[in-house]
Amino acid sequence: MHITGTLYRFSFTIILLSLLVAWNQVSAKEEEDARNNYFRLIVANCYTCHSAGDRAAVSIPKLDGLTAAQVKQLLVAYKTDQEQATIMNRISKALTDGEIDGISAMFSHTAK
Repeated sequence: MHITGTLYRFSFTIILLSLLVAWNQVSAKEEEDARNNYFRLIVANCYTCHSAGDRAAVSIPKLDGLTAAQVKQLLVAYKTDQEQATIMNRISKALTDGEIDGISAMFSHTAK
């Protein structure tokens, strides 16, 4: 009887650990999806001003064709005041380094 009880507890522990691992994998995937959606929304907001539309009347540059490395370089330059712009310095200063990395990476996936 003692061996049966030990085997029962051991089996229960294995099943519980397996469920926790499976749940954690789903949670990691959901977390990655949420992170990607967050950066997609930020990039979509970038295109509000930086769209590929008619730019003859304004001096806002298009973002089309920029690589992730170029986007990161520009955001860091604005954040550190190496580049000056009307609003980009303020926007980039609000971003963490991780957010700059995520936004830059998302540009390579959403480039128009």
